Order: sequence, then structure tokens, then C-alpha cells
Amino acid sequence: MSTERAVTCCFSGYRVEKMPFAANDPRIDTLNTALDRAIADASALGYSVFFSGMSTGFDLWAAEAVLRARSTLPVQLFCAIPFDRQADRYSPAWKRHFNHCLLAADRVFALSRDYYTGCYAARNRFMVDASSLLICYFDGKPGGTAQTIRMASQNGLQIVNLADDQMQFF
Repeated sequence: MSTERAVTCCFSGYRVEKMPFAANDPRIDTLNTALDRAIADASALGYSVFFSGMSTGFDLWAAEAVLRARSTLPVQLFCAIPFDRQADRYSPAWKRHFNHCLLAADRVFALSRDYYTGCYAARNRFMVDASSLLICYFDGKPGGTAQTIRMASQNGLQIVNLADDQMQFF
């Protein structure tokens, strides 16, 4: 891949079922505002490529935020799909989000034809290795996001956590 790490950012966060609020909760507006601001801030620092892993929840909300930003900022959405047919088990609503982002993406990287144990971790490694900034939503839950943050930290990425005091929950 020929993308420059210095201008590339990746996202990591929880799938919708692990988020502290549901997709239809009014707090999603607060998260979307935080994503919009984080992308604008990153763009102002020279970041132009944004990787989404395309899972339900934070990944797809982040991808949609990049698509919103494209109307005013010189940013590109790159999608990293861990395996073909990733969205087969998504609900119809999440499949619509997935397909919309995939079709609107500037580049799509499908890392495997088939699912295999560890394919999500390989996808996360691919994005971290290509990036110098990670925008995430992490409030301490174990799992893939925690592993990705560890990888990012070990690789020297700057980390912006939207679950920190940047978001207010009422």
C-alpha cells in the first residue's frame, strides 16, 4: 500500500452492542459531533486519509463522519474489510450503512476472501501499520478495541479517545 503513514488516521471503537448507548439514543448526536470535530482537527494537522474497519457501531459512524467531512475538507475514506461478506450477518439497517460507506469509499481493502480466527486482529494491525493517528472510542472494556489501542501505542501512534472527557453523558 502506498499511503503515507504521516497523513493517515484509523478508527477503532466498539460494535453497537458494546457501546454504552443504543444507535437510536440521542447521545449518538454527541458522538457524531465529536467525530466531526476530531476529523476536522486531524485534517487541520494534515491528515487526509481515514481508515474504517467497517464494523457496526463506532467504525461505521466514523466512516459516515468522513463522508460528511468530504463536502468541506480534503479527506478520503479508506475501508479495511477483514473478509469478504463481512456484513452478511448485519441487520438490514447496518447493512445499509455498510453498503453506503463501501460504495462511497475512495479505496477498499479486502484482506481475506474468507473469515478465519484472527481476521479482525489482522485488519486492525493493517490499519495501525498504515497510520500515525488513532481516533477511538474506548472506556475500558476488553476486546478488539483494547488490543488495537495497545498496538497503536506500541507503534507510536497519537491516540485521541472520544470516550474521555470530550463527551458528556447526561
